[in-house]
Amino acid sequence: MRMLKTKLQLIVLFLIALVTSCTYEPVDGTVEPDPDGENVNSGVFKADFSGQTWTAKETQAVISGNFIEISAIDSKGDSFGFLIEGNAAGTYAANVNIVAYTPAGTEYGYWAVNDDNPTENTGSVIITSINTQTKTISGTFSFKGYWSDSDNPRAAMQFTNGAFKDIPYISQEETADVFTAKVGGTNYVATDISAIEINNFITIGALDANQNNLAIAIKSSLGTGSYTIVNTFGADVQGYYEDQNDEYKAVSGTLNITSKTDDRIKGTFNFTTNGTTPFIITEGAFDVEY
Repeated sequence: MRMLKTKLQLIVLFLIALVTSCTYEPVDGTVEPDPDGENVNSGVFKADFSGQTWTAKETQAVISGNFIEISAIDSKGDSFGFLIEGNAAGTYAANVNIVAYTPAGTEYGYWAVNDDNPTENTGSVIITSINTQTKTISGTFSFKGYWSDSDNPRAAMQFTNGAFKDIPYISQEETADVFTAKVGGTNYVATDISAIEINNFITIGALDANQNNLAIAIKSSLGTGSYTIVNTFGADVQGYYEDQNDEYKAVSGTLNITSKTDDRIKGTFNFTTNGTTPFIITEGAFDVEY
């Protein structure tokens, strides 16, 4: 299994922002807060660490063709995020999936992977039940988290007695988000779509059934119009494609933003990547909530 914590870290960033940006908006209202600010249909999510029990105020989950995504946030903005490669009940090793706790106000967090020893058994997430009638998911977890900012290391942290019960979930097809393209003339079929705004960029991307990543990053300040993709670090518009061998950066191309609101963006794109054999991305289109 290929490690999901890639250089691009598209899905990683999605999980960090999922609980605050509401990338996936339920169509049935099951995860909407009540008028008093309490989420009465949010299920239970809790864990023990630092000598206390952490309890979520709101939760959210998505089950797609290839992944289970679960997130939880408390009243201070601290959050847990899981991205599990699978779509059924079972035990999933923490170090080969994405399992993280992120304190409020930072993009860094405690990840269940030791960069100095990636094969270390750091814990697990156990999905005990997926109830397709009530559309809820339950399970348990425990893991050892390593601080993700290697330039400012912190001691590892143990998370124990983790449990989530009756967390409402939605299916990928319920999001109404669209992300399509052709890679080398072949249709790229997204199985998981993410869209977030973080660090002054809106990052939109997807995984296909083979876990190939396709993504574009757009500076948040850009409005409707046509923009050139250039091979410059930190450019206003950037594109990426990643297969099982490597990550490739767009060196030329165009992006057209046809519609943009405070929480949704629509447009088209095409670009050519670097690499010995460049990837040609054509007929790209997106219409997503971020």
